[in-house]
Amino acid sequence: SEKEGLFALKGHAIVGGARASLYNAMPLEGVVELAQFMQEFERKNG
Repeated sequence: SEKEGLFALKGHAIVGGARASLYNAMPLEGVVELAQFMQEFERKNG
């Protein structure tokens, strides 16, 4: 994810994968970028 410019994404300790904690507001552009990354991650790893 850091190669894509996305930081602080972590995998679950037991099941792996990727998760994002969005407790603070973020711009729409960041949400779109994160959604695209997650869709690609699912396509490659799902």
